[in-house]
Amino acid sequence: MADRREIPDDDGRETGASLVRLIAFSDGVFSIAMTLLVLNLRIPDLVGGNQSERLWEIIRDQWPELLSYAISFAVIGRYWIVHHRTFRLVREADARLLVLNLVFLGCIAVVPWPTEILGRYGDTTTAVVLYSVVMTATGVANAAVTWHLDHAELFDERVGAPYKRHSMVRALTMPLVFAVGIPIAFFSPQIALLSWLVMPFVLRFTTTHFYGKITEPYEA
Repeated sequence: MADRREIPDDDGRETGASLVRLIAFSDGVFSIAMTLLVLNLRIPDLVGGNQSERLWEIIRDQWPELLSYAISFAVIGRYWIVHHRTFRLVREADARLLVLNLVFLGCIAVVPWPTEILGRYGDTTTAVVLYSVVMTATGVANAAVTWHLDHAELFDERVGAPYKRHSMVRALTMPLVFAVGIPIAFFSPQIALLSWLVMPFVLRFTTTHFYGKITEPYEA
């Protein structure tokens, strides 16, 4: 009978090809979600004369759809960049990370739905609140992934504590901005929508003001 001490402990952690599959699957969900956003932009059917002027009027009237597309593309793109930069520092994955990452990707995959609603009914409280709720949930799911990577010690051991704190602050900033927009939408959907545009400035302020500009993840 084999000595049980020769059998390595299996704590459910995965490395190598398994981690590559997780990242590849995530990239696929991001790319599909970003591609689906453009399907909300309709191509008009024009019959008869004076098509140039009528086409311009239709395109001009589609600015809400274009705005919602731009916002969602920017947000999903930002999350992809964060996901890419974060997982290049991950050396192991466990079962809980797989579940949390799936929850986060589920939120990403559903973004085209509130995007289309916002494009069509962006002047209503319901559309703005729905969009804000989905984006807040997406941000919380992303923050949960970041938190678990740190507390389960799945990062490369060389990644420093300042970089981890910096990443957590950035992960919490985006859902906070969208969450603030929810009560604002009950008073003015337009102001709530405009409040999202301060996102880049809030991100820069919260990270550089309180933690400085941290670009190097590894400790010296």
